[in-house]
Amino acid sequence: MKVDVTNTSTVERSLKVNLDWEEVADTYKKTFNRLRKGLKIDGFRPGKVPESIAKRLLDTKIKYDFSNDVIETTYKKILEENGIAEYVNLTVKDIDFKENEFFDYSMSVEVDPEITIIDYEKGFPVSKTTYVVDKEDVDLYLENLREQYAEAREIADGAKEGHYILCDLQETENGVPIIGRKIEDRIVKVGEGVFGKPGANRLIGVKSGDKVLINIKQENGNETTYEVNVKKVESRIFPELTDDFVKDNFEKLNSYKELRNQVERSLQEDWDKRSEKEYMKAISDYFVQKIDFEIPPSRISKFLDNIVENIKSKNDQTEIDENQIREQYKSAAIWEIKWYLIQRELIKNENIDVSSDEIDSEIEEISKRYPELERNKVVQYYRKNENRANLRSDIYDKKVFNHLKKFVKVKKEIVRTNDLRKRNVL
Repeated sequence: MKVDVTNTSTVERSLKVNLDWEEVADTYKKTFNRLRKGLKIDGFRPGKVPESIAKRLLDTKIKYDFSNDVIETTYKKILEENGIAEYVNLTVKDIDFKENEFFDYSMSVEVDPEITIIDYEKGFPVSKTTYVVDKEDVDLYLENLREQYAEAREIADGAKEGHYILCDLQETENGVPIIGRKIEDRIVKVGEGVFGKPGANRLIGVKSGDKVLINIKQENGNETTYEVNVKKVESRIFPELTDDFVKDNFEKLNSYKELRNQVERSLQEDWDKRSEKEYMKAISDYFVQKIDFEIPPSRISKFLDNIVENIKSKNDQTEIDENQIREQYKSAAIWEIKWYLIQRELIKNENIDVSSDEIDSEIEEISKRYPELERNKVVQYYRKNENRANLRSDIYDKKVFNHLKKFVKVKKEIVRTNDLRKRNVL
């Protein structure tokens, strides 16, 4: 056997394999005898067809099966002997053989790159934003709460500003409905947001059963035309948030003040989670930007394949442009793959591990967040291999970030949510 290996890039290897016939003769004999045994020709007993006739009749099948058998029994050993223990993708090509003389083939192999982690233990700078909730956040939340508990009354004499319309919105172009661009059972408030701009003034006066065309100006400046099929027009009477209202509708709360305090805590917790998520993304970004390496092309292709299939499954009635989706998500795919490979290297370098006991403990903690009657369902959910594997991955993430946080030189920034509102970020 002779094997020539060429490194065509940091993530690609080309192997040319030359085998002497003596190394594959037994495989050829076994393949031929197996196929010959199943050959049935009038005048001959099964398995007794003369060799010359059998070879002529089975020529194509012999070549195919024999080639597969040789490759299947040799490629792993060849890769291991040439220092390729793991690979991302493998393609076999240029298969050529001559009976009693030689068997040659080539392999193109994609491998993950060797990654050198930067010396982060000296400390590295990352910004962390702390968000501060204000009174207006709480007011807006409580106003939405009043809307949820509002008493609805159907309006028969036409919609006015402040009324609510239950409708279907069908996007149109030159008067023709666009397939797949219909929103059903949408509730819009007349005079609010985009439905308060001049293009939507035809909603004033509409009644159940009416159809009207409105023009909505999008953020990019383009106008979209919708046909509005009105199903119902309602007014809503909002309740006052009194102590009695709170006692009647919220368990364990006895006053408006307690409700307001709970809302403020809940909103702050949500913003704290956002802050932590952004902080972890910033840590990841630091490593992705500082560590440069090639990515195996097939990793990107497979990642984008999954995105395309996921979008297809959610839009089975709509034709999608696969090339556009791949282009749109390519940079995100590259980022995700780079961080995955960097994280994997960090896990190996720092000997980070996740035991079965740790997974079980995490499942127990998760189940405690649910009512007692539902906890067994949570446990059953994580007994599925895929869900348990995803949880293991989440714990690995947590351990990696907890390790990296020890070395971050944090640049703190405080942002008040009312400042975000002024900049129209909220």
